[in-house]
Amino acid sequence: MPRTPDFILIGAMKCGTTSLKQNLNTHDEIHVVPEEPRFFHSDRYDEQGLEQYFSLFEGRAEAVVGESSGFYAWDSWCEDTAERMGRDVPEAKILYIIRHPVERVESHWAWGIGNGQSWGTINEAVQEVDRLIEMSLHWRQLSRYRTHFDDDQIKVLFLEDLKADSRAFFRDCGRFLGVNPDGFDFGEAATPKNQTADKRTDTRLAQRLRQWSGFWSLKGILPDSVIRLGKQVLRRDGKMEPDWDEAMRRRVEERLAPDAARMLDYCERSRGLWSFDTLSLKKVDPASDVGAAA
Repeated sequence: MPRTPDFILIGAMKCGTTSLKQNLNTHDEIHVVPEEPRFFHSDRYDEQGLEQYFSLFEGRAEAVVGESSGFYAWDSWCEDTAERMGRDVPEAKILYIIRHPVERVESHWAWGIGNGQSWGTINEAVQEVDRLIEMSLHWRQLSRYRTHFDDDQIKVLFLEDLKADSRAFFRDCGRFLGVNPDGFDFGEAATPKNQTADKRTDTRLAQRLRQWSGFWSLKGILPDSVIRLGKQVLRRDGKMEPDWDEAMRRRVEERLAPDAARMLDYCERSRGLWSFDTLSLKKVDPASDVGAAA
């Protein structure tokens, strides 16, 4: 019998997945595949097949093996991801790390701009880039997995908990995965990974240039020296701060609020964990389409 993954980290993107994966690997009993296989949600599922996928775990001496992909928690990319996992690796445990949904949107947007995406301002991006919002609908994404996996196979983790007490966070992970909860490198676990604020990002002028239809053609004919100079002038250090239009932020929060309320209720967490600017989660009816005004 081929060795199959004991767990799969499904995301969410920009919620601490890199920190989680790397720090799980500090445990002698755990191995997480270093590169994202991106198997269950892509053409690789049909092109490569399960035999090649399972070979990622073959020969590992660790007691527990797993893999991760932030795109596993984006149902619009592939609606069959959770069903495929439930059919092909039904005994696997599911790890899902989430955070304040609006903060996730902001971090994803800043990450995209920092990596050269022509998304424009935060107010433009949330209207044009579907995944910014959809990946923050944590309850919607998790619900697909709950259809195919029992609740005791699913562990929802919070980035807020990782930041507050990394030792307790990883000890909890260890217990869920069935390994020694004290076997992690807790010093390494306290070090944030892959933070957007550590990278250079586009200035507002650079964002506008990337949206210009002739940008890439012009870049292709400019000398390297001019391009290097442009990067020095048009990019800056540090995290990009979103400049929200109040009405747009309200629209985004109204869309995210019922889902956020359902997620926190399912996890038996206080709705006060996530504070929204334009409405109160404590007043939100999870069955509604919009949140109540603060």
